[in-house]
Amino acid sequence: MVVLKGSKFFKNTPPGKHVRNLLILILGSFIGVAGFYIFIVPNDLLAGGVWGLAILCNHFFPLLPMGIYVLLINIPLMIWAHRQLNLRFVVYTLFTMAIQITMLLTLEDFFPVYQKDVLLSCLFGGLIIGIAIGLIVKAHGSGGGMDIVGIILKQKWDVSVSSVIFIGNIVVVLAAALVFGLERGMYTMVSIYVTSYVFNQILEGFNRKRNAMIITTKGEEISQMLLHNLGRGVTMLKGEGGYSHADKHILFCVVSRFEISSLKEIVRTADPGAFVMISETSEVMGRFKSKPVLPHL
Repeated sequence: MVVLKGSKFFKNTPPGKHVRNLLILILGSFIGVAGFYIFIVPNDLLAGGVWGLAILCNHFFPLLPMGIYVLLINIPLMIWAHRQLNLRFVVYTLFTMAIQITMLLTLEDFFPVYQKDVLLSCLFGGLIIGIAIGLIVKAHGSGGGMDIVGIILKQKWDVSVSSVIFIGNIVVVLAAALVFGLERGMYTMVSIYVTSYVFNQILEGFNRKRNAMIITTKGEEISQMLLHNLGRGVTMLKGEGGYSHADKHILFCVVSRFEISSLKEIVRTADPGAFVMISETSEVMGRFKSKPVLPHL
């Protein structure tokens, strides 16, 4: 996640997009609180980051509700980070935190409680919270906590944000093992892993594409076959063999995973000696649509 100082990204965003983002932040917060109160809290599990710390605080000092502990933990983090974050991220994060704390304080008795199977609670609790976090981050927001710490440390010492969150979650797991027992600590680890996996899938997209680079002496022929048979656009560059110094064509093409076999068959048919590299692409920006394939093909 790249966070830039300044407010131009906030000011240049159309009002309609702000409204859409704020609605997504509300939805993500509601989903997260639902998973938290239905599956995590009733089974003595801990969520990752600040919410997990809030459960611990509430366990030892039950005089205050968890929503207040979430607020108390996040306030010094936001003060520490206010000069490191851009205006849109700050506003969205404060908005998300306010919504989450309000829901934590008012909706605890609104949700049903599931306690029949701890493992199912781990899986579904992690799934729901992962979806919630993914929606919030997709809308350029954050629930605070370890995200903010990771961003600050990345800017100061170029530390990976995901590494900071991972270390923070390990601390939470160890705390859960000490407070609630080793078994609950291991269940917490399962829940946090599911949360992290689902979050990454939402952030990077479920419909990942494949990027193909083809080095061939028959660039024109392969390019036309890809255009007409698959309906995919192709970018063609001129290259030169490092050993033979022969002229080469370098083709770049993005396809879906269902089209990989067809792409390889096209290349084998046109140039059996072509060099092909296929790698997974997490996200594609720009126009990625199939052109109509010719009827006789």
